[in-house]
Amino acid sequence: MNAYRTAAPHRPAADYDRRFDGQPVVHCPDCHWAQALDKRLHQGPWALIYWHRDHPANAVDHLAELPDRLAIPSYVQWGWQAHWLAIEDTRTEEGFLLFGREDLEIFHSVSAHGSLDQAVVANAHRRSVFPSAARAEIEAAASDLFRTGLLRPAPGLGPAKVPPKAATG
Repeated sequence: MNAYRTAAPHRPAADYDRRFDGQPVVHCPDCHWAQALDKRLHQGPWALIYWHRDHPANAVDHLAELPDRLAIPSYVQWGWQAHWLAIEDTRTEEGFLLFGREDLEIFHSVSAHGSLDQAVVANAHRRSVFPSAARAEIEAAASDLFRTGLLRPAPGLGPAKVPPKAATG
């Protein structure tokens, strides 16, 4: 059966019974690819379904737990206008949409370090809140970006390295 699944074409579909944040999920029963639609960004499931058929090697389960190390997928074009994050998901070619300041902090942090740590610091400083409150807000925003395919697990990056403890005698 595994040989058939690797040789057979992928058959992604929209699943209107599964929802994330009120939006339907697109997934592929032939691999582990799944993600939620963003009604502003994706304008329906068809472009994502066709994209997955053409790029099955880029399959990521975006409905899984948020990984520790993140990356910005190559199909996401981003920049900023004032304090807004401008994103274009080239899989759907809908044009740039503006996202909030927290999302911009996340993209800067992920692009530089692969983690959310710098976004947490920037958010805590900007809002004058405790780091725990800033982390909760940043992780919630990153989770939404991850679920809709705008972030992915960082390839080749393991968990954050902890420096060894100095020997004490």
